[in-house]
Amino acid sequence: MSIDPSAARQRKEYETVRGELLQAVAHVDVPGGFRGDGKEKPSGDYCSLYLDGFVSAKSAAHSREDVAAALRTDGWKQIHSGGTDESLLARGTWAVFVTRTNAPLLGADGKMLHELTIKADCTGNLQ
Repeated sequence: MSIDPSAARQRKEYETVRGELLQAVAHVDVPGGFRGDGKEKPSGDYCSLYLDGFVSAKSAAHSREDVAAALRTDGWKQIHSGGTDESLLARGTWAVFVTRTNAPLLGADGKMLHELTIKADCTGNLQ
């Protein structure tokens, strides 16, 4: 049984992007950290990855920028920035959307939180 080279390439790209996204999340230096711990929802596949978590409302204004800056150091190109709420970055056939919700949420500890979402997709990227 032979391994499909295309599937192997996709898997390698996916693992690279996944690692870079998790590293970018580690750069979100906010009180309480990225409360989702970079967990994938759903678990992801070769062409899609979704990370979701919560950041302190005090730090939310720069949390999206911190993730985007970390990705740019890995060679991602900033395509669009929508103030503090949205960034679109691209590299090769992949696009990454980094968004932060405006509506504050109340955490279990009573602190105000914002949701930070990172969505990567390798299908139909900007074409």
